[in-house]
Amino acid sequence: MVPPTSPEHRPPAPVRILGGRAGSVAAARAMQHYLSELSERLGTDEDPDLTHADDPADVTPPRGDFVLVREVGTATVVGFGAVYVLEPGVVEIKRMWLKPDVRGRGLGTFLLKELENRARALGARRVLLAVNESLVEACGLYTSTGYEPVDPFEDNPYATHFFGKQLVRT
Repeated sequence: MVPPTSPEHRPPAPVRILGGRAGSVAAARAMQHYLSELSERLGTDEDPDLTHADDPADVTPPRGDFVLVREVGTATVVGFGAVYVLEPGVVEIKRMWLKPDVRGRGLGTFLLKELENRARALGARRVLLAVNESLVEACGLYTSTGYEPVDPFEDNPYATHFFGKQLVRT
């Protein structure tokens, strides 16, 4: 049995979602942590396709949206996520990330729901995402929240799994 004081049993610290911060210093710093972790987990060097940060305008309404996840007590950024309009009614979730030390506490589901709500606000009826198989936690999160395998929708050499979810039933 895991002791109640272990990280698996600690509730997440209260967090606040900060929208519209794609071009901020905090977003750039979080993106750098994400890209470093991704390079390490995928076993790649600095590849321009992998490390290229999206233009903040691409994840700013009406073309998309971006959020930071910040702990309330410390103001530490512990994650971020973005959505991007692929076509009318279809939005892609891009670059969702949480710091490793806050994973497994429900924040992934919380952030994913926030991104789905932002996708709906951009007119999405359907959401898509691509992920690499080495990101086991992400694959588990997506399948446990109703995402289903779909055909590849982009040419991304790092994506091994493509998922979709209907946000609005017709």
